[in-house]
Amino acid sequence: MEQSILITGGAGFLGAHMARALAQRGDRVVLYDNVSTGLPQNLLPFQDRVKLVQGDILDLSFLMRTMKAEDVKRIIHTAALVGFGPSIEKPALTAKINVEGTINVLEASRFFGIERLMDISSEEVYGQFQYEPLDEDYPVSPTVPYSITKMAAQRYEEFFHTFFGLDVVIIRTSWVYGWGLPRARPPKTFLENSLKGTPTEMETGGDHRADHTYIDDFVRGALLAFDVKEPKSRIFNIASGKAHTFKEMAQMVRKIIPGAKITVGPGLLRYADGVDAPQKGALSIQRAQSELGYQPQYDLFEGLKKYADSLRQERI
Repeated sequence: MEQSILITGGAGFLGAHMARALAQRGDRVVLYDNVSTGLPQNLLPFQDRVKLVQGDILDLSFLMRTMKAEDVKRIIHTAALVGFGPSIEKPALTAKINVEGTINVLEASRFFGIERLMDISSEEVYGQFQYEPLDEDYPVSPTVPYSITKMAAQRYEEFFHTFFGLDVVIIRTSWVYGWGLPRARPPKTFLENSLKGTPTEMETGGDHRADHTYIDDFVRGALLAFDVKEPKSRIFNIASGKAHTFKEMAQMVRKIIPGAKITVGPGLLRYADGVDAPQKGALSIQRAQSELGYQPQYDLFEGLKKYADSLRQERI
């Protein structure tokens, strides 16, 4: 059997786009997903070129049987309970999936001698941004269960790399957007509502700055990190390198979709009533540029235009 690349969480937003790119270049791709939050319809355009195995990363035995049966040699780990909101509501489940699940992937990788494990992490591990653009050496300071567990997962990955020689690469990305984005957050809500002629109202968040990365740029950078031989560094920011407020994003959407009605209140985004999210900003992509040759192709306005075009084609 031809050797395979396994993508955990492969039916999810990032996993599905990674799967498509790998399949298009001729790799054999196996998607491992419990489809509890993943969307199998994300795979419809290329489902004949990938294999979907319905499995859970918390089931170590089944994960290992799948890896053996499919002759897996490399892994992209995207499976996680994502987002600060759900993690606040379910901190124990977040820890179980994001930490214990990652350890299972690491143990299975060590057992089978996996050639490369790439983990998709998040800029949330940095916490509050104190300067911009923020580089990979910035001290991590996570604030909620999601970001805390992503940091803990990274520590385990570093341990497996140091003590067992497992070839691990970690990429930290920011607010990735584009076709297939499942969560009801900007710019998905801005664009979908505007195309339907429905107003969008956000009570807060107008001054919240974030690095928004178009999905094609994320995939391009992630594949560069996945394929790099003997990397000098093990952690890379894969983002746009620029930050915009949600008020600025709303203004761009109004230019792209004339007549769009979007209201964004002042201040930062909120985790919950009275609890503001930490201020973010631009991520430094200098390391990825110099060591991987990564260069984003889309600024926010051009990425939003392409995203809007893909939504129009769906006739939402």
